[in-house]
Amino acid sequence: MSSEIRNLKSIHVFSVASDVLNVTRAAQVLNTSQSAISYHIKKLEAELNIALFRRTSTGLELTEAGTILAGHVARGLETIRTGIALSASRAGTIELALLPMFASRWLSSRLGGLLETNPSLQLSIKNHNNNYAHLDKPERFADLGIQWGRGNWSKFKVTKLWPERLVVVCSPDYLAAHPIQQPSDLTKCTLLHVDDTRMWKEWFVGNNVAIPATPSRMMLEDRHFQLSSTINGLGVSLFAAWAVRSELKSGALVNPLGSTFPTSFAYHLIVPLNEEMSPSVQKFHDWLLDISGSANAPVP
Repeated sequence: MSSEIRNLKSIHVFSVASDVLNVTRAAQVLNTSQSAISYHIKKLEAELNIALFRRTSTGLELTEAGTILAGHVARGLETIRTGIALSASRAGTIELALLPMFASRWLSSRLGGLLETNPSLQLSIKNHNNNYAHLDKPERFADLGIQWGRGNWSKFKVTKLWPERLVVVCSPDYLAAHPIQQPSDLTKCTLLHVDDTRMWKEWFVGNNVAIPATPSRMMLEDRHFQLSSTINGLGVSLFAAWAVRSELKSGALVNPLGSTFPTSFAYHLIVPLNEEMSPSVQKFHDWLLDISGSANAPVP
């Protein structure tokens, strides 16, 4: 049996898979595909010439050899993470979990000022599809992050950045083919969304419209894809009003109801509990909360 470690990526994948014992869940944690998880597991088993997992109807089971390796890998990776954290802290590196639309439409234009006044800071920006708050070990992914939702994430210190208002939008061509004059007209439309349907459910309840028993829905991967799909006439979307202001101004999108709507959803700055922030992370945390105050918050 070879003792050479040829691919640390496979070791990392094995570590996550041994924690969650499920290929699908491991793929979600690592933001990759199930096939990539299976590939790395099989690659590691072939290199070591041992079976590390038994495949079952419900997921994975560690073999005896897998259990032994998992213990050593966990200790080894923890030592590596400690070293990386210490090095990153000295170098001023901040691992930041961002939502792409929030980053591109609000944060990116403001980062220059921070970096000019704090040239030693180094940002490592990681995109996520609004799943940072639901990772089993979020501290391994980032020091802090931005999450969209209602703020009920028990494993985090949560700060709402500002209250939001939602706007119903669609393309002019979609509106021509599907007239929308009042909220109940949306029961006949294709509703586009990301993650789940809670925003639409809240919107229907807030507008005193019965939720259709079998609504036409399309779930998309992220907000940018949802935006392009809306512009291309695939259906109707709900967005934070400020986030689509340029598309409404250009006419790429229209607001058929002419109003914005209150919501319990918002962007939040979240920090894993029980993780002490380094001076660099604390500096970024305080800066973000300062610039997201009322004077800088987007206007719906």
